[in-house]
Amino acid sequence: MRVGFLQYDIVHDVNQNLEHLQCYLQQQKCEVVILPELSMCGYLFESRRELFLSAEYVPSGMSTQAMLALSKQYSCTIIFGLAEREKEKVFNTAVVVSKGRYIGKYRKIHLSDFEKKLFDRGNENVIFEVDGIKIGVQICFDLWFPEISREQLRMGADILCVLANFGGETTYHISKIRAIENLTPLVLCNRIGSESIPGMDAEFLGKSTVVDASGQRVYIAPEKEEDFGLCDIDLGKMRSNVICSNFDSEIAFHYQTS
Repeated sequence: MRVGFLQYDIVHDVNQNLEHLQCYLQQQKCEVVILPELSMCGYLFESRRELFLSAEYVPSGMSTQAMLALSKQYSCTIIFGLAEREKEKVFNTAVVVSKGRYIGKYRKIHLSDFEKKLFDRGNENVIFEVDGIKIGVQICFDLWFPEISREQLRMGADILCVLANFGGETTYHISKIRAIENLTPLVLCNRIGSESIPGMDAEFLGKSTVVDASGQRVYIAPEKEEDFGLCDIDLGKMRSNVICSNFDSEIAFHYQTS
């Protein structure tokens, strides 16, 4: 599978972010494109009210409808992030569209303390099937909790895709561990740039990465520079390594019922 990710400086303007993506889609061809966390609206908001005004419905909102059109035009799958409105709730959401079809959405389960002031917690871990490939989607801090990846693996995930907004290197390092312990390739798309609100400044690292099922980093984007990363990933099931011939049986041990 040919996978791409767009590491860029997100702005609080949907149209500018969409135009930025389209410029790359016109030049590069890939099957799946992954964008950072909250890639349509930006990360820092002073209040829940301000965030709510930027939030969109899914799939009827502007961003999803525009992404549906782009995915059809360029015959690809796009995984992107936005603030999702549902009645009075707001979720940090990843949306999956493919070749003009709405596939589904994942709402971030593990929120940072700052995010808990703005967002509601998601409560369902899901995977998405596109052209016979099962994709596990996570958002940034979710990656710190091995249960998310392991649940997605047990649901049949062939690849893990992580949308992120981080400034330090911890999430970057964890990405390799998650690929190794699940023998599953992982794509981590982070952003660059900076945002500020009174009392808080955020600077984003970049270093988006692709890790194969053996734990080798096959692509690392530069720090704090825009990059459209392209990588061919082998999605053949890897269920053994040099020290264990059957990882599935070892994993199943922990889920036995008495």
